[in-house]
Amino acid sequence: MKALRGLSYATDEQGNRRPFFVHFTDEAAIALQAFREQCRTWEADASGLFKTHISKMPGLVVRVANVLAHLDWAANPDGEPVTSINADHVGRACHFVGEHLRPHAHRAYGAAKTPPEVRGAKVIAEIIQREGLRLFKVRDIQHRERGGLATAGEVKAALNVLMDADWLREIKDGTGGRPSVSYTVNPRLEGQS
Repeated sequence: MKALRGLSYATDEQGNRRPFFVHFTDEAAIALQAFREQCRTWEADASGLFKTHISKMPGLVVRVANVLAHLDWAANPDGEPVTSINADHVGRACHFVGEHLRPHAHRAYGAAKTPPEVRGAKVIAEIIQREGLRLFKVRDIQHRERGGLATAGEVKAALNVLMDADWLREIKDGTGGRPSVSYTVNPRLEGQS
């Protein structure tokens, strides 16, 4: 702490105090840009306040990297005061913000976008309940032309969620060649709304 308090002020050409500028090295700038791109990926799967929080994370990384650089220097005050932020500082800041703070923010905001297979499972569950389906195939769901359930892969991913939740059971009919797969609804769900 004494080392940080002992830092001298920067001055302009007239001798007036001014902010002390600490620049990123080229490698640090590249690491920050990679983190910005990762944030864009996270934003695509988020909504509401959590999405807004993610958009601010690159700025938080800049501030945390600056703090880390100064803490490193304060731990070894025999070195020169910090004049630049390097890739190590940025990498540690990215890890802290992206891997530790982001999950806490997700829990706090609780507004992450539901995964597509879970959204698809909800749609299929509504169809089962509304239409009273008991036995069906993947193509029966595809023919309903519901968003996010257009391909066999999307439907199967959603059906896997429902099987994990004990809503469905897979039945394979092996009458020669490739088996035909159907899905049967758990009879305990009958009469439930």
